[in-house]
Amino acid sequence: MNIKDVEYKTLGEMCVETQNIKWSDTSDTYKYVDLSSVSRETHSITDSVLIDSQNAPSRAQKIIHKDDVIFATTRPTLRRLALVDSQYSGSIASTGYCILRADRAKIFPKWIYYNIASTSFNNYTEKHQEGSAYPSISDQKVKNYKIPVPSLEEQERIVAILDKFDALVNDISIGLPAELAARRKQYEYYREKLLTFKELKEKE
Repeated sequence: MNIKDVEYKTLGEMCVETQNIKWSDTSDTYKYVDLSSVSRETHSITDSVLIDSQNAPSRAQKIIHKDDVIFATTRPTLRRLALVDSQYSGSIASTGYCILRADRAKIFPKWIYYNIASTSFNNYTEKHQEGSAYPSISDQKVKNYKIPVPSLEEQERIVAILDKFDALVNDISIGLPAELAARRKQYEYYREKLLTFKELKEKE
């Protein structure tokens, strides 16, 4: 969608730092989001287990909050990603996730979410993953991925369109399987178009 030139920035430039839990400093109980907790179909967290300092797995380290985008870096082409909702705010995620917390002054969380749900990002992770039995991609390489960053107003406008498409595609009560598959394919086509911009070139 080459309506105008925009700057491309890495995800790392658009996100703020996140924190790990210090189990030695807490006796509280937390919801744990493991790799199997995220649905590949709906891109949402569907379940969790309760953990505390006594039974927490070694991978239970990353604190997540509402509107964080989480992406599974183990077998990344399986596309386990989700936008954290209020139900899981304050939960603990596996170190198998890269946590992307938007810098709200620059970018909407859902702009990050839709960009990493794109075919372009999937191709990027496939190219940069390492290992054969359990291929993975590092958090740093995820954060090195560049996305277009139009104005917040333009991000909001496009996100609203994509939200409507997303709701339509994921409404499994409407239509037959073949129709739903065709609808999803059409949605993915328009999503790619809406997220494609011409990169602004710096003046020499």
